[in-house]
Amino acid sequence: MASHSVSLLARHVRQFRIRRGLTLTTLAELSGVAKSTLSMIENAQGNPTIETIWAIANALGVRFGDLVEGSNTNLSVQSARDASKDPGVKVRFIERYGDSPAIELYELFMVAGQSYRSSAHPPGVRERVIVLSGEMLVGTQGNSLLLHAGQSHHFAADVEHIYVSPQAEATAMVLIEYPGLNEDGSAEYLITRNLPLTQAEWDGVRALIDRAVIEVSQGVQGLMLYLRGAEMDVVEVSRRVGLAEINCNATERWPLLSFVDQDEYGIWLAFLPRQYTSAFHLDPGPDGHTLSLAEQLAAAAEHPLIPQGDAHLVVFADMVNSDSWTLSTLASEILLQQGHLMLPAPLRERPKQESDKARAVVDTDFASHIDVGYYDAFALLRPAYARQVVALAQDILAFDPQAGGGLSVDVGSGSGAALIMLLELLPNLHVRAVEPDETAFAYLCHNTKDFSRVVCERQSLLELQVTDAPVSVVTLIGSSHRVNTAFLFQKVWHALVDGGILCIADEILPSFSSREERNNALVRHHSNYILASMAEIDMYGLDQHKNGETELYRQTRQALTRAVLEAQYGQTGAAVKRCRDLYTELSEKLPPKQPASPIGAFVRYYFWEIQAMVAGFDYEIARKTHVKRLLSLANGSGFDLLRHRQVYASTGVDEWDGGTHVFTFQKRTASFLSR
Repeated sequence: MASHSVSLLARHVRQFRIRRGLTLTTLAELSGVAKSTLSMIENAQGNPTIETIWAIANALGVRFGDLVEGSNTNLSVQSARDASKDPGVKVRFIERYGDSPAIELYELFMVAGQSYRSSAHPPGVRERVIVLSGEMLVGTQGNSLLLHAGQSHHFAADVEHIYVSPQAEATAMVLIEYPGLNEDGSAEYLITRNLPLTQAEWDGVRALIDRAVIEVSQGVQGLMLYLRGAEMDVVEVSRRVGLAEINCNATERWPLLSFVDQDEYGIWLAFLPRQYTSAFHLDPGPDGHTLSLAEQLAAAAEHPLIPQGDAHLVVFADMVNSDSWTLSTLASEILLQQGHLMLPAPLRERPKQESDKARAVVDTDFASHIDVGYYDAFALLRPAYARQVVALAQDILAFDPQAGGGLSVDVGSGSGAALIMLLELLPNLHVRAVEPDETAFAYLCHNTKDFSRVVCERQSLLELQVTDAPVSVVTLIGSSHRVNTAFLFQKVWHALVDGGILCIADEILPSFSSREERNNALVRHHSNYILASMAEIDMYGLDQHKNGETELYRQTRQALTRAVLEAQYGQTGAAVKRCRDLYTELSEKLPPKQPASPIGAFVRYYFWEIQAMVAGFDYEIARKTHVKRLLSLANGSGFDLLRHRQVYASTGVDEWDGGTHVFTFQKRTASFLSR
């Protein structure tokens, strides 16, 4: 770049930075350009690349031309990574005109066999490339064309795009259309950079990551960074950017989900916010009582940022091997939060059952859309699965007229895993377990055969007949979305004695009012359960279990990370398609045999979770609602809310958002109209 042009660039960068009220440190964090490099540019030193100038322009919220305007007509910007070589790509700024959109005109020259990959420009920016001589391949992934002299291509430039001169030198006119920038110059969630080759470039990327970590921790919905270019080991990149310090150091951890991996395009890093709950406030209980111990474990699981001492970890490891489904599952969850992967004993020790027995399955059955075998075997791996049962047991003891010693009806018992936990926590409870699906009912009967306090009945809620024995409690654990929610409360009202309670523990979506909003909520809700456990498994280390299941794990992690970011930034259609494609891939590739490793067990749980998501898209079987709508239906059917707790947060920032919720309602005394 000529000295006159360098001086103009220095003046413009400094002017716009000061106008924005930014320090060099902050501009480095926003742009990913090292503070030392920015200082050199503002002092009219060095020879910045096209990519560097674009990164600065995007961070300042200005156009590329704003930084180079006024340069002489021979302005040339070098893009070669090695400054000692002749530049392979030259750009000459010509003019700017118009307002809505504003258009900048450039001349682009490329030597033979040269390629240039441009990072995404700000949202809404488009380019039109007109080849003047030679031939040039231009465009985005899935929308690129090989142009000859006189031909043009118009494409969205707010995603990564390329220019290639495959055979001979080529010249083109490039028109960049700006529809208008955000006042703060903010970019979309996806940031692309070339893989750093110098320490200054690594410093710039580290500044970008430091900024992203702080922003996401404070409430930004998520960010993803791609490092394109030469191959480099993921471990080495993680070391250079300090990812271990972000994930976990000796005393503190950032409150987010962070991931790093490599695909055919380069190395990617992603940061998503993590939410926390406060559902368990411990009351003094009898020492050694199962419920008291489970309450302590549930409370500990709510605080994953607090490191557990070695002595506690040994105790948790012993509990994982416990005969108690509840204690084993809770201890396994806590250990994973601390980077120790141990599967719950019931999952490890139970013999494999035949989930694919030939049964007459109709398209309205649970088993027609959800693999009940996976549900039976791997549901214990879901975050907060046992916590919800502990909260429900607490409510039964607190509000049931029989104090957990009467007759309960459990609706939609599924395979019985949650019911077994409830029976462990409430040793005096007697249960009618109601499950309409034939496949799930077979698992239910098998799993509860040793519990004399359980009577299994294959029927639906609407078929349920009230017996002479008074029913003081009705429970639904993970099944409220599998029944007709509109009729649920009305049917239960008739089944309960006056003053009886209805306890619901289930996943509930964040608020929605349209199909698109519901699908968006489904993507964010289900993906969070998966990505939360993945962030913890990543601390454990995938290298210990390298096999085909690990590759499916990585594929799932990348697809869902992108899907969540797309959903959070309003690209619902793209997010839904990505999740459907992932479901198809897993359906074809996931082997039906037993897991080869603990990672394989989690992959099968993920598959089940994704099945539920896709069923939700199609509104088949999984018909989830949101919290306020559920409360409205309860109020209209004669129930008062006694207590509500969110035991796991999947979306949002308050207790009414998406996640695993526990509700306890009380039946109102019959009015004179019903007498």
